[in-house]
Amino acid sequence: MSGAKASICYQCGTCTATCPLGVQVRKILRDIQIGAMDDAINENSLWSCATCKLCELRCPKGVSITDLLHALRVLGFEARKAPAKLEKALWGIYEEGNPWGGKKAERAKWAEDLNLRVAGKSSSSSKYVIYAGCASSYDPRLQSAARSIVEVLQKAGMEISILGESESCCGDVVYQIGEEGFLEELVEKNIKAFNESGVETLITISPHCLNMFKNVYPHFGKMPNVVHYTEILSQLLDHGELKFNGGTEGREQVIATYHDPCYLGRYYGIYEEPRKILESTPGVILTEMSENKENSLCCGGGGGQMWNDANESVRPSHERVSQAVKTNATVLATSCPYCIQNFEDAAKTKGLELKVMDVSEVLNLSTLKSKK
Repeated sequence: MSGAKASICYQCGTCTATCPLGVQVRKILRDIQIGAMDDAINENSLWSCATCKLCELRCPKGVSITDLLHALRVLGFEARKAPAKLEKALWGIYEEGNPWGGKKAERAKWAEDLNLRVAGKSSSSSKYVIYAGCASSYDPRLQSAARSIVEVLQKAGMEISILGESESCCGDVVYQIGEEGFLEELVEKNIKAFNESGVETLITISPHCLNMFKNVYPHFGKMPNVVHYTEILSQLLDHGELKFNGGTEGREQVIATYHDPCYLGRYYGIYEEPRKILESTPGVILTEMSENKENSLCCGGGGGQMWNDANESVRPSHERVSQAVKTNATVLATSCPYCIQNFEDAAKTKGLELKVMDVSEVLNLSTLKSKK
């Protein structure tokens, strides 16, 4: 199944004990081992997996668990076992290019007054193109974070373009639900749009889009260079391209803690770049939660869980904001749209005085426009 081997699993149960969402991983792997595939795809918790890879990190045998569960979801979708809410999200992508219920014609409204060019619409270069993604295009809170990223890049003197109406869903939800036919159609359409727009470097906001473009898309065609925005901001700091509003004297200090998104950290090892951004921001004191970097606790939003029925008894985002408060931080910074949504909801539900911010929003408060 997808090159992954369940046979090496010796049923220690570490995966099930590790899972922040209570997925019965050991049982599912045992079903695969004994050939009980119907039982495996009928396991309800199969669709609760957030694909956070924490189980893989701790598996003593190195089983490619997320690949195995994905292969099961492909079979499950073919057998019409996918949850109704995930199928609804799928239809949203098919009809309007996004699972959020937004209109395709309104996809680029978030950037209307940012003086951004549309890649491929002029003879000018499209070297750097922001791929906003569905969440940042349609959710008002996340639009604010996307605007902040663009503003910081512009302050550094970078000329940024967008794809405009030619941007469509990256297909993460389609991949997670296991609908391979539509996924191929969507990916090939997007690759064509990238190539026709002359994109050289695609800057993603969501780590989930980053993963699709770096891990899935290359199987279907040639892709431009793809980076996460924290990588670009880190490089700008290294080159002295970001200027700050004075020093720390007289500035109110902010204690911030950083949450490592699963798809940015465990998938791509991007741990230090966001921390460098925060530590370089005047007035910010960075503190760490007990579970950080590769051991970071998942927010619970990956694997299609943003559209799936939430298990109210298992909410890792609630535990995570509690961990943040224990550090005495007043700001929980992160670099993933799903994490922002889940943590803001969790902090509000638990009545915590904790501000959830995108890393770029913290940085943007202190950066000056470049003089070049």
